Amino acid sequence: MEMKFKNISHKLIDTLSDGVFSIALTLLGLDVVGLVHKISESKDFNAMLFENWPTFLAYVLGFFVLFSWWYQYHVASQYVVGTNATIVWNHGLTMAWVALMPFGVALLAENLNKPNMKWGVFYFGICLFGQYWTSIIQRAIVIIFKGDTSITWTDDFFLTGKSKEYRDKALLIFNGFPAVLGIILVSICLLNAWIALAGYMFYIFTLMTPVRSLNKMLPTMARMLKE
Repeated sequence: MEMKFKNISHKLIDTLSDGVFSIALTLLGLDVVGLVHKISESKDFNAMLFENWPTFLAYVLGFFVLFSWWYQYHVASQYVVGTNATIVWNHGLTMAWVALMPFGVALLAENLNKPNMKWGVFYFGICLFGQYWTSIIQRAIVIIFKGDTSITWTDDFFLTGKSKEYRDKALLIFNGFPAVLGIILVSICLLNAWIALAGYMFYIFTLMTPVRSLNKMLPTMARMLKE
């Protein structure tokens, strides 16, 4: 029997991810809680509440982004069996963007409807779409250096039994659509931040039901990936 170390269980990654998501979701609320003293000391309580609408809007957007990411993350990971270095680091890079999202939300809250709004929207967009860009870059680097890009799926996953070329194309499409959309919207924000923000909000809305969204995407992927 060959003696060698084996890769870590996928359950360990899921445990770490749940902790990171929990902390990031908690951090989102700190800016909102920080308004309590300011609002309470105001002569017009309700007027001050409405005056700080950017903070509340940014919190709502950040919450739906992070919770939807968590939902989608587990929708996909439930079909993965085992790990390798590529899978582990792919999840790690995703967690890096999850941990950074409160920063993007805080920038958005602080600069909404202000002179630097385009930069607040710009960097919120970077945080929103960054995981798709790094996923593609990581996969390209691993392929160039001939690393292990294989993923073993459960028997009930639609990619099980497909050729490696088919699986690679499917994963490229899965990450490619939001990556391209992100580049477009982040670029638009330099011209009109409100239009870009509206685009972000529409995209965030599609994330709220990942199972339904992914199932709608499957027929299109099947047509594009005919073997």
